Amino acid sequence: MNRFTTLTLALLFLSFSAISQKYIEMGGFIGIANYQGDLTNRPVEFRESKYSFGGFVKYHYANKLHFRGQCYYARISGDDVHGPNADRGWRFATDMAEASLQLEFLPFAKYRFNRVGLFRPQINPFISVGIGSSFTINKDVQVDPNSPLVKVGFPEPNDKNNFLIVPVGGGIRFDFTQWTTIAGEIGWRYSRSDYLDGISFNANPEKDDWYFFFGATLSTYFGQQEDYGF
Repeated sequence: MNRFTTLTLALLFLSFSAISQKYIEMGGFIGIANYQGDLTNRPVEFRESKYSFGGFVKYHYANKLHFRGQCYYARISGDDVHGPNADRGWRFATDMAEASLQLEFLPFAKYRFNRVGLFRPQINPFISVGIGSSFTINKDVQVDPNSPLVKVGFPEPNDKNNFLIVPVGGGIRFDFTQWTTIAGEIGWRYSRSDYLDGISFNANPEKDDWYFFFGATLSTYFGQQEDYGF
């Protein structure tokens, strides 16, 4: 059983076990995905932005601390045409599935209800960090096999599709009703590998690949709402 399958099962267990507890938030995400690696010249090449979407469940351990499990799906790509290696002509594209567990911290959050039980809307920035796994699907690497820049054949011997990731992110959320929250978020994924794009030894094996999400979420609450504060 690979890491992606194991983590996905853990997220399902978290979802089912959390439903019976109070302060459960569930929602969806839609946005864009991008990648940074051997086929990009800039830290972010927005011309290669592609779709992303997914879902998540949060357990509100405290008003400032949430545990979050999520599954996201995206497409990422890169192309030499956007950088100084345009004559090389290499490019790639792949779909990706990701599952992660994260800790979310809201440093300025207050109780959602005052001491007489009335809901109070609030806007809060947040940061998050965690661990996860991602899996590339139908990875397509297009390289001229006769190019003198090709040192080893494709696919490269150490190429892989499953990656341990370290997700780091942040954003701002708006709790505008008792049951509904919207948020904007951005999240970076360090893949701990140089093979998101299927190219390593033939380019720069000393530099690992990254990808990121940027988009919006809409979520709602389930369970008891008995958070009274001052």
